[in-house]
Amino acid sequence: MRSNKILKAILFISIVLIGAIYFLYRPSTFPIGLQALESIVSVIILSMTLLFISKAKPKWLNIIKIRNIELGLYFGLLWTVEISINNIIRPGLPLRDIVDNSFWASIAILILFTAIYYAYHTKKISQGMISGFWSGLASGAVACISALILIVFGMNLILLDPLNIKEWNDIKTISNLNSMATYYAYQTLAGAIMHLVILGALMGVLLGFIGGIIGKTYRTLKNK
Repeated sequence: MRSNKILKAILFISIVLIGAIYFLYRPSTFPIGLQALESIVSVIILSMTLLFISKAKPKWLNIIKIRNIELGLYFGLLWTVEISINNIIRPGLPLRDIVDNSFWASIAILILFTAIYYAYHTKKISQGMISGFWSGLASGAVACISALILIVFGMNLILLDPLNIKEWNDIKTISNLNSMATYYAYQTLAGAIMHLVILGALMGVLLGFIGGIIGKTYRTLKNK
């Protein structure tokens, strides 16, 4: 169950990092306001995810044993690479969009093929969906913590990005935030949670469903 423990640790550390972000990057409305609400909602989402994993029934734990979380953690490292490229190499447009889409497509394909594999061997669409959920959730968790670590320990990288500088110069006069760092801290936080929920768990279930249909159909046709 090592991969299960790693995923729990990632979620717990992510909660701690959000607490750090809340106190490090204080908007003019601190301690209340939209940024405080964003932090609270993010902590709730992570806490509920952590609780779900901790209380998962044996049926779900059996899926963990067949390496879906472990595979998802490896898939998530691709998100870490993508985040690093964007904030260290800082390619311009349209190259950055190409890089982002390439990494997204690669992770999606890996989740899809994982779901196909388990659906094929079990002849169950549901197994593909569960596989997609766990691998997607784990990959999203790695993306989430990577982004949060960047906010807390690598804000200077974000502030040096020419695209970010341009965006801030365009909106700073209408923004209610008191600094570029605060603006991107909460923009990046929103992206981190989006990777966990939308590009992680939800995309995983969808790809798992598609993979489940493909895997079961192929197995059925092969056995005829």
